Amino acid sequence: MIKNIFKMNKENFKEIYEKNFNYVYSFVFLRLAANREATEDIVQETFISAMKGLINYKATSSYKTWLCGIAKNKIMNYYRDNIRKEGPNYAEELNYLVDNQDVEFMVINLETRKVILETLNKLKPIYKYVLILKYIDDYSVKDISKYLCKTPKSIDGILQRAKISFKKEYNMIEGDELYDKRG
Repeated sequence: MIKNIFKMNKENFKEIYEKNFNYVYSFVFLRLAANREATEDIVQETFISAMKGLINYKATSSYKTWLCGIAKNKIMNYYRDNIRKEGPNYAEELNYLVDNQDVEFMVINLETRKVILETLNKLKPIYKYVLILKYIDDYSVKDISKYLCKTPKSIDGILQRAKISFKKEYNMIEGDELYDKRG
């Protein structure tokens, strides 16, 4: 009996994996700002956890939603681990004025996405993570503070510095690309 349940779950899991792998990979890839190595690790961890937990799956949501929930937890763990490695010091490197233009993710076309991902990858990990959580996953400052084990006031400050850094890096990259296209 147990052997049949295991075989059934193994066959079900293979189908679940094949139908949902690309979606879960894309979900993670975007939230890790196109970091392929980390994406592959987290997707693998996600499916391993799902395989182990398949027997407890209650079918209250689709497999895609369930897998993305697992992936989201793995991503949060990744963020926390990387923030701990970065340390508590967030140097104030910003000695210039920036206008109040809000940094909403400018997902207009693929070229802009590429620049956005490149920009995110040039930021400090903490900046990258709060921007992704805030503007891609649409979390509140309060929720981000819970996930990253920081105070909401701290997250507000980090978010403001992250937006300024993002804008600076984005403009530098865009300027380089405009120069490359003309030159």
